[in-house]
Amino acid sequence: MNARVSLTLASAVAICAGTLATVAATRVSNVQIDDWQMQGTATHAAWPLWQLRLTSAFGNATAREALADVLVSSLQIDEQREGVELYRQLALDGAPRAQATLGRLLLRGLPGVVPDYVESRRWLTLAASHDSRDAQAAYDLATLYRNGYGVARDAGLAIRWLEQAAQAGLPLAQFQLANEYRFGATLPHNDALALQWLTRAANAELPEANLALAMAYRNGELGLLRDENEYWAHVKESEHDLKHVSRQ
Repeated sequence: MNARVSLTLASAVAICAGTLATVAATRVSNVQIDDWQMQGTATHAAWPLWQLRLTSAFGNATAREALADVLVSSLQIDEQREGVELYRQLALDGAPRAQATLGRLLLRGLPGVVPDYVESRRWLTLAASHDSRDAQAAYDLATLYRNGYGVARDAGLAIRWLEQAAQAGLPLAQFQLANEYRFGATLPHNDALALQWLTRAANAELPEANLALAMAYRNGELGLLRDENEYWAHVKESEHDLKHVSRQ
């Protein structure tokens, strides 16, 4: 009888401890998780990785995604593979950001993970078609169709996804769309639209866009009058953008 009571008491204590741990894990702030993620990615230290593993194990979804991100940035191939698998689980659970990230990882590959263009296209399409319409996923789909990665090249689909990414505010997509209107064979030549998208990308501090605008002012292109002051202003802005990128 005493043994049975002791066993019941021990079980109750274990259940309480597990419940408290679960509650504690789910109440960890996103700020703390971001801090562990930053430390883990920058230093690959054991402590932040352990914290993310523990918090993730007790059901914190934000910690799971942060853990996946740290793992895929690891120098160890087994951890990279673990991170990709964790992203796959999150993607299957319907997390749009995880779907987009998994699609991008499978498009580019990692030292320990070979590209899988078919699976990449599946996840990227889901992420780009979701209500959130992930801009980076749309841009990656444009890259996939433009280059024919695992699928027949399709310039029309590439432009469709590129336009979606540009409309969603992705500066690199805006810059490439500007070049399509300026130089591309898929869209009709249109200097006004090229200038519009190039200006949007430049305003978003994309160095290439500001440099392209500088040259347009110097040469009197895209319907612009030659203007040395504007040329130098955009050259300086592109240098500022590069410094900003290097500090990120």
